[in-house]
Amino acid sequence: MFSDSSQTGGLDPSLSDSDLAQLARSDEAKVRASAAAHPNTPLTLLLQLAQDEAHSVRAGVARNPRKDIPEEVLRELANDRAADVVFALIANPSVPDSVIARVMRGKHKDAIAPAKARLAQSGVKTGLLGGLAGLRS
Repeated sequence: MFSDSSQTGGLDPSLSDSDLAQLARSDEAKVRASAAAHPNTPLTLLLQLAQDEAHSVRAGVARNPRKDIPEEVLRELANDRAADVVFALIANPSVPDSVIARVMRGKHKDAIAPAKARLAQSGVKTGLLGGLAGLRS
């Protein structure tokens, strides 16, 4: 069931939806976090895991490479009280630039420089005049 791939949250990439659902309901936050990071975890489960009490599980959702996670959910994670959730978003290339721009206005001041660097890699201007124009908030 477990593998050594970080792309699948350390889980076997061939797990079924029902296997992932079972893991997402685990009492162990570490197991739920692995399910949250798995790209094949059903979207309905990811939406639930994004609200999990354990920050490691929310960070798993933030690391998930799926491109169909609603931007509203990602924006909520960008404002998460746990810094590791915010840093997981910054490190995830699937997260839209508009969400990363929100990190720069968030409560984690230590995340501003990495967010700026991520946006610079994408060619987004973050200076005063360049602002964050064109990015949805």
